[in-house]
Amino acid sequence: MGNLEQAIKYPFAEARWESKFLLGGVLSILGSGLGFIPYVGFIFWILVSFLVLGYAYKIFRDHLRGEDRPTPAWGEWGDLFIRGMFVFLISLGYWIIPLFLYWLGKTFWYQGGFAAFIGVLFLIIGVGVGLVAFFLLPMALAFYVEEGEFLAAAFRWKGIVEKIWVVQREYFVGWLAGLIILLALLYLRTQVPYVGWILYALGFFYLSVVMAKLFGRICREGMGHKL
Repeated sequence: MGNLEQAIKYPFAEARWESKFLLGGVLSILGSGLGFIPYVGFIFWILVSFLVLGYAYKIFRDHLRGEDRPTPAWGEWGDLFIRGMFVFLISLGYWIIPLFLYWLGKTFWYQGGFAAFIGVLFLIIGVGVGLVAFFLLPMALAFYVEEGEFLAAAFRWKGIVEKIWVVQREYFVGWLAGLIILLALLYLRTQVPYVGWILYALGFFYLSVVMAKLFGRICREGMGHKL
């Protein structure tokens, strides 16, 4: 629980955290806002999100390597973009199947009748597979870092599960905490008019930094490195 408490405080731990957090929040809000542009907004949202993902990845990588330092300064935008793009690709590799199952479930659901029943089954399976993907992803990124950022390393599921088992308690607590916060943010985005998407975007950046710090340390221990 000590790691979780430290991670929750991490974005605000240093004396001059405001500018770093504000810039990250603005980028996250900008990306979310661009997502409202018809037809092409989703593309712009993803491109801006690469920067936020790259920033979180940098924190994760530093803590996985035992470099327990404050949140990094924003800069080297090209590097952040590229690293964020690879994090996105790894995440997509884990999420593509549950997203497809969820989409298929919704398609059947809207048809009504017996098709709606089939749709519910696909929705349940999609959510279940999605939760598993969300659970495996942090250690998958740890494998990606440990093996010289070799993309295929993030999909070595047998080794990933074995390393998670070493730190199963802290890993599960961290995953559960991240899931609860994410669900709360999604509730704000969908249920709070006008400002909900802003709160979601700002909260998502905060969650990214917290989870990067937390799982960087947990996965380091799972890999057998000393903290």
